[in-house]
Amino acid sequence: MQKPATFEVYNASAGSGKTFTLVKEYLKVLLNSEDIFTFQKVLAITFTNKAAGEMKERVLSNLEDFADGKENDLFKIIQQEITIDKATIQVRSKNILEVILQNYSAFSITTIDSFTYKIIKSFAYDLGLPLNFEVEMDAISLLNEAVDVLISKIGTDKKLTKLLIDYSVDKTDDDKSWDISRDLNEFAKVLLNEDDIKHFRGLADKQLEDFTNLKSKLFTHQKELKVVLKNVGIACLELIENHGLEHKDFMRGTIPKFFSDLSLVSVKIDFLKRGETIEKAIENNQYYSKSTSDVIASSIENIVPEIINLYKKAKDIFSQFLMNKLALKNIIPLAVLNNINLELEQIKDENNIRLNAEFNQLISDNIKEQPAPFIYERIGQRFQHYFIDEMQDTSLLQWQNLIPLIDNTLAQENGNLLLVGDGKQAIYRWRGGKAEQFIELGSDAKNPFHIPKEIKNLETNFRSYSEIINFNNSFFQHTSNFLQNESYKTLFLEGNKQVENSKKGGFVSLTFLDKEEDKDANKVKYPKKVLEKINQLKDRFFLNEICVLTRTKKDGVAVANYLSENGVDIISSETLLIQNSVKVCFIIDVLKVLQNPNDEETRFEMLYFLHQHLQIEKPKHVFFKEFAKSDNETILESLKNYGVSFEISTFHQLPFYEKIEEIIRGFNLVNSSDAYVQFFLDVVLEQQRKSTDIGAFLEFWEIKKEKLSIVAPESANAVQIMTIHKSKGLEFPVVIFPCDVDVYRQINPKVWLDELPESYDNFKELLVDFSKSLSEVNSRGLEIYNQQREELELDNFNLLYVALTRAVEQLHVITEKKISAKGEENTNFYSGVFINYLIHNNRWDEDVLEYSFGNEMRVSERKQEISLTEVHQKFISTPWQEHNVVLLASASKLWDTTQGEAINFGNLFHEMLAKITIKDDVDKVVEQYKQQGFIDELQSLIIKKTINTVVTHPKLENYFSKDVIIYNEREIVDVDNQVIIPDRLVFTDKNEVVIIDYKTGNPSKEHHQQLLKYERVLKSMNFNIDKKILIYMNNEIDVVEV
Repeated sequence: MQKPATFEVYNASAGSGKTFTLVKEYLKVLLNSEDIFTFQKVLAITFTNKAAGEMKERVLSNLEDFADGKENDLFKIIQQEITIDKATIQVRSKNILEVILQNYSAFSITTIDSFTYKIIKSFAYDLGLPLNFEVEMDAISLLNEAVDVLISKIGTDKKLTKLLIDYSVDKTDDDKSWDISRDLNEFAKVLLNEDDIKHFRGLADKQLEDFTNLKSKLFTHQKELKVVLKNVGIACLELIENHGLEHKDFMRGTIPKFFSDLSLVSVKIDFLKRGETIEKAIENNQYYSKSTSDVIASSIENIVPEIINLYKKAKDIFSQFLMNKLALKNIIPLAVLNNINLELEQIKDENNIRLNAEFNQLISDNIKEQPAPFIYERIGQRFQHYFIDEMQDTSLLQWQNLIPLIDNTLAQENGNLLLVGDGKQAIYRWRGGKAEQFIELGSDAKNPFHIPKEIKNLETNFRSYSEIINFNNSFFQHTSNFLQNESYKTLFLEGNKQVENSKKGGFVSLTFLDKEEDKDANKVKYPKKVLEKINQLKDRFFLNEICVLTRTKKDGVAVANYLSENGVDIISSETLLIQNSVKVCFIIDVLKVLQNPNDEETRFEMLYFLHQHLQIEKPKHVFFKEFAKSDNETILESLKNYGVSFEISTFHQLPFYEKIEEIIRGFNLVNSSDAYVQFFLDVVLEQQRKSTDIGAFLEFWEIKKEKLSIVAPESANAVQIMTIHKSKGLEFPVVIFPCDVDVYRQINPKVWLDELPESYDNFKELLVDFSKSLSEVNSRGLEIYNQQREELELDNFNLLYVALTRAVEQLHVITEKKISAKGEENTNFYSGVFINYLIHNNRWDEDVLEYSFGNEMRVSERKQEISLTEVHQKFISTPWQEHNVVLLASASKLWDTTQGEAINFGNLFHEMLAKITIKDDVDKVVEQYKQQGFIDELQSLIIKKTINTVVTHPKLENYFSKDVIIYNEREIVDVDNQVIIPDRLVFTDKNEVVIIDYKTGNPSKEHHQQLLKYERVLKSMNFNIDKKILIYMNNEIDVVEV
């Protein structure tokens, strides 16, 4: 039976059963249909992979329960709402479960990013993308590469060099570091923000000269404005004088003094503050005192209109001056950003790469202005039901892209859309998620579709105990007083009326900390109080039931370090980092020392670890002194006495992954299972697939070590420490929240200022600093300033809301006692809002630092969770050679083609000879190729014999000795920008060069021409050419001098 399309929006506050509702509605769609393949017509979109996984798991497990005839709470609700008998539900559940498992790829519960990527991949050609494009998830590394390319042009590109010098000088003028490399890497991250991408695209056609010309123009204009402002001051003074008036005739001499200072110092006066006084005088018509004579009063009245006009003129000039000043400060940084963006685009084009972040914009560009976007035509017919979770975190662009697809479905019968979200939990504005979008959708304000919208509220909080629900309802309704925007106020007033569940009791505490006089004591006062709370709680709660939430990662590290030092077991993103393992750090140190034998500092780190690891009885200083000046070979030879069996020669012959395993085995690092080392090996394996070497891996490690972490079992009995952003969607029996946030504080905030004057040379907008001066530039600046302030208020109170609603049974807030000398709280900070709340409820007492709501005794039953984690006791690692495995890696071996063999033979010789510097290297290089499976035992013997014939040839042996300088396959750029790569250049002590080139096959004149070209290029570099030698390697070795 056909039904009209429906559009429902659920306002779901924290803990109100959002996922339960989504799963219920999803299952209703499946079970209400006789078509068991209905699941293929449903698209459910969530915000994270974890949420998508959880929803899939719940759908499948409930279908399994229903198929087995189990009647859980969800079953009873669904049976009531769809009026289908139990037997039918059971049969349908069984059949649906089977077809989902058989057609799992069509089970579309996914993240918005995955869905977007699917569209991009399916319609790459339609969207103008090459079909073989790759997605780069690590945008930061690509951005760093673009910055490196830009910096590498210093000295070769004069204009760019001057730009970067100007940028560096501006930074040092602001008392910031002159190290622009690190600064640019951080600064350039704005290029990856979805909200900013479209703005930078508008600057894509701007050249470097456009920015520098605008800067010069504004600089000149500023000089002119200073003079004009001075003249306005002089004009007003002359006006007063010409009418026979003195400065003292005006009330307090304010107006003449203002214009007098303008005439003397122009823009250097505090125009804004003093301007307020002038405007007040104009508004109240107060130009002279009551005792002023009628004659003077009449004279002043006569010139008031002109004074007002002169003031308005001065104000306009000063606003223009402020605008230029703001622009001048930001033109150079914007020009630098624009150039980094151009380099980034070039790298992407050259490498056929697209960033995940740009997909939404790409789709938006293609569906704009289209009544029925073509890229949705095929998809649109498939999906009839849409479920979107965490709608408040969906970006504007993502939602705009989904609207045409959903609109097409809702135009037909049987279609439906269900949105679930909470404007109070929108904490991802920096990722494009705007709370305002859902606030409008969750009210009567906005409906992008042609069918009516039904708004529902999930009113019951099923997560928390009653004391926590009531405290949060009361507190967050109170916080609405500190929100300027009316719709935000309404959100907090109406959205904090949650109904209690059956769980009664619970406990909330507010603790205020006095400022410590001692700086060091003040630094640890929050961690210290957290430790105190944990010690009070640990008799009633297990450690893994406690979570410490922090505003920033840095705060989390401070708490984690303090708790660890005081013997508390913890789990945090920092403690799980692979780099925290001393064994992993040792492996990295070994790689560094082998890569750079002169790195004494790293060698000491390596020896320090070994002294402890090998349980060496000698005192440390004796052990260090013994090896302080020794080379690697000597150290490793001596360490054999302590059970180390590590051979450098063997190590260098191995593929990269096996190199790491060789370090682990050789130094006896791991006997039992070690999660950090195992995860590290996973990382190594992943990098080996990208053909890494030691140098490349060490570079990768330096960039990534702060992010690579192990996955810890959730049942570990340790206190969890995480940021508020990470805790989103989670819950904990006990939450401790040590924090005091400045609601309006931002780090280097920037905004796009549009509606620029026409004199700004076709620049439609500029990225400028967000500060109070922005509000004083013009009405548009004031509008942007106020909007940003309102958004900051909402975002920071949303963050506080997410933090305080994670608690199930107990919530402990630790904050600052921030009271002024007058006894006033500062409501720009969380602490001030808490104090204001207590004052409002007549609970505040200057002498009391701890406040509580409810009873601190535990209500829930205390039971230890049984860990289901299986711990592998043994670490297994043996060389593959011991398993009698033979590797075949060359194409000619697989396909057995004569031509393939000839080409491979030539390439293989070239590759090997490129790695041979002196004749002693031959055995090592050939063995390495054998180990990697490129050649077998017989081939290795033939190749070794052939190469030895070359390196010991009477005419050539001097060129493979230690007495000469060798450059193998070194790229040389000639004057025509052409790259030549001679096989081998030998530099003798007479500053003469011998050019050697290896060939297989028949001799040719082209080979001679090639060497003559090499000679010409090297002569242009002022080298003397001694000989040019061709070495033909066929059945016999033929040495030809050209």
